[in-house]
Amino acid sequence: MKIDARVGLHGTTQGPDPWDDDWGARLPLDHIICRDVDGTPHMVSEFIWPWTAYTASQKRCLLHFFYWKQNSNRVSIKTEDITPEREARMRELQFLMTRNIYFGRENAPKTLYEKLRYLHNVARFAEERSCTVQNVLSQSPLLDACGESLPNHALGVWIEWITFLRNLNRETQLGFTLATPKRWMDVLRRDKEYRDNLRQVAPLPTRIYASLINNLSTELDDIEAHKSRLLAALRDAITAHAQIRMTKTGSRITIGPDLIEKYDLSAYLEKRGLGRNSLRSLAGAITEIFRVCKLQIHVFSGMRDNEANSLPYYCSIYDNGSHGRKHFLIAGYTTKFNKGRRLRTKWVTTELDGFRAIRQAQEFSAAIYNFLDIKPSEIDDLKDDYPLFTSCDYLPWMARRGITVDHIAAPKLMLWDENDLLRSRLCPLIEEEDIAELEEIDPFRSWREEPEFSVGQRWPLTTHQLRRSLAVYANASGLVRLSSLRRQLQHMTREMALYYGRGSSFCKNFIADDPVGYKKHVAVNWQDGAEEAEMLAFVRDVLNSTEPMFGGAGNFYERQRERSEVMSRDEVAKQMKAGLLAYREGPLGGCTRPGVCEVRKGLNLIDTVCATDGCKHLIGKHSKIVQTIRLKRAAMTHITPGSITEGMEQEELESLERVEHEWRSQEHPAAHSTGGKND
Repeated sequence: MKIDARVGLHGTTQGPDPWDDDWGARLPLDHIICRDVDGTPHMVSEFIWPWTAYTASQKRCLLHFFYWKQNSNRVSIKTEDITPEREARMRELQFLMTRNIYFGRENAPKTLYEKLRYLHNVARFAEERSCTVQNVLSQSPLLDACGESLPNHALGVWIEWITFLRNLNRETQLGFTLATPKRWMDVLRRDKEYRDNLRQVAPLPTRIYASLINNLSTELDDIEAHKSRLLAALRDAITAHAQIRMTKTGSRITIGPDLIEKYDLSAYLEKRGLGRNSLRSLAGAITEIFRVCKLQIHVFSGMRDNEANSLPYYCSIYDNGSHGRKHFLIAGYTTKFNKGRRLRTKWVTTELDGFRAIRQAQEFSAAIYNFLDIKPSEIDDLKDDYPLFTSCDYLPWMARRGITVDHIAAPKLMLWDENDLLRSRLCPLIEEEDIAELEEIDPFRSWREEPEFSVGQRWPLTTHQLRRSLAVYANASGLVRLSSLRRQLQHMTREMALYYGRGSSFCKNFIADDPVGYKKHVAVNWQDGAEEAEMLAFVRDVLNSTEPMFGGAGNFYERQRERSEVMSRDEVAKQMKAGLLAYREGPLGGCTRPGVCEVRKGLNLIDTVCATDGCKHLIGKHSKIVQTIRLKRAAMTHITPGSITEGMEQEELESLERVEHEWRSQEHPAAHSTGGKND
C-alpha cells in the first residue's frame, strides 16, 4: 500500500513520492522526500531538505539535520565535521521526520521546521552521552534524563513527539519499543508552569496609541510631500544606471550624489540616517517607506505580521453595503490554523488611513515592477504572485546573487533596523501615566519590574501589540461584536478573541473621555440601538419561538405560552428599559440575566455550568445543544490525545450530552429530535 505524505501543496507544486508500506520501518535513502519550486527532486539521503515549495508564499524553508549547529539560519558545514557517529544520528533524525511526514497529522512547513529544530536537542543529548537517538528513546533512564535536560520552552514539542511516537506501530512503523518515562508528570508540570507564566503581549496605553497613530500620519504626510521627487529620482536612476552599465562595463557607477542633489532629497535622506552619497540611500528610503506603510496597515486592520507582509499588489476592495454605505476591505490571505495553506480572507479598514498606505506602497512598487517589465495581475488565482511590497534588491544597483524574477518575493520588512531612527520618530517615551494605565488593564502583572516598560524608555513596539490593542479597545468601546472581532483578527475561536481583549473592561473608554467628540460618535447611536436589538432578539427567540425551551427561564416562558400569557412587545421593552430583563444569545440558547453573570468564569464560553446547575436565567434550545455537541466533537479531533486539554474538553462534552439527554427526555412534543450521541 502506498502512503501519501501529509503535505499541503500549492498550485502545481509536486509533493514527496508516496511511501511504500512494504518498507516497514526501513529508511530508503534514495526515496524522493521533497521537490524544489522548479520540480527538482531531493532524496532522503541529503542532509538538507528544501521545503520552500510547500510554503504558502514560497518563502525559504530548509529542514536541515546538522543538529550540532546552534544557529539554524546558517547551515554551511565542513565535511570533516560529519563524523560516522554524527551521520548515524542524522539518519535517525531523518527517520523520525519521515514518520511525522507520512504517519502524523499534516503540519505547516513552519511547524515541521520547529519540530525538527527541537529534535536537534535530543541528538545533542545523545552525542553528549556517546549513544544513539534510539538509545535515548528506548531506555527509560535516558528518556527521563533527556526530558529533564530540555529547556522549558522546548517541553511542549517534546510532549508532542513522545505522544506521536507512542501511537505508532512499533513493528511496522517505529521499529523499536518506545520506553515508558518514569518522571513524565514532572515534564507535564514544568510545561504547564511555563505556559501559565508566559506574559501576554502588552496593549498600547491610550497616550502611546494616539501618539503612534499621529506620528504615522506625519510620516505619511512627509512621504507624500516628497513622493514625486522620490519616484522621479528612482526612474532616472534606473535609466541612467542601465545606460552607464552599457558603456562602462566594470566601472564603478557614482551617479547617486548628483541625482539626490538634482531632486533635492538630501535633507529627507539625512533625517532618516540613510546618507546622501549613493543610490543605496535611495533604495533604503523606499524600503523605509514600505515599513511605514506596512505599520499603518497593521494599525488600521489588526493583521498578523506575515499577513501584512504578503499582501498582493491589488488588495484594495470597495464594497457597497446594503444600506448604501461603502466599505473598505483589504483582501489577502492567512495561513494561521490552516496547516500552512493559503486561505483567502479580508480585513476591514478605512480609506483615509488603511487605503492611503496601500496607495503609497503601490506607487513605489509600480516603479520596480516597471523596471522588471512586469504587470501585476488582478486575477484572484494569480494576484498573490505579485506582492504589494517589492524588494529593492531587484533594482539594478542592488542586485544580489540568487534573486530571480520568476517568482517575485516580498521582502521581510523588519519593524526596526539597526539605526532605529524610525522608532524614535514613531514611539514616544514611556511616562508614569502609561504604567498606571497598564496596571489598570492587568493589575496582576508586575509592569514596573519589566525593564522594557520602565519610565523614560522608548515604548517597545511590536506589530502583535497592535492586534492586542485593537482587540482590547474594540471590546471596551462596545462597538464591535465578538464575532466581528474574531473575523477581523482571523481567529478560529471566540475564546482567542476574548483572550486578546482581556482587560478591556478596565481600560480607558477613550471615546467617552471626549465629551464633544462622543456626542458626534457612532457609539451613541450604537448604544441607543442596543436595547432595541436586544428586545427584537427576545421576541424572535422566546416569544415567537416554535421550539420547546428548557432551563429556568425557558420553562417559565414555556408555561406562560401554554397559558396564553405571553408578554407583548411593549411589556418586554419596558422591562428591559427598567433593567428587569435582558437577553443575550448563547451556545445553548440564551440568557435573561440583567448585568454581569457571576456564574460563568474565565474563558468558558459554553453555558455548561448554567445547564447543569439549573440556572434560573437560562433559556435552552434542544437544537442549539445538538449543534454545540457536534461542533465540540469536531473540535476535539484537533486536540492532542492524552493532554490536559483533552481531559477538560471531554468532561465538558459528557456534561453537555447528559443535559441533551435530559432535555430530549422531557415531555415537550418537539423535544424528541435526534441529537446527542446519535447525532
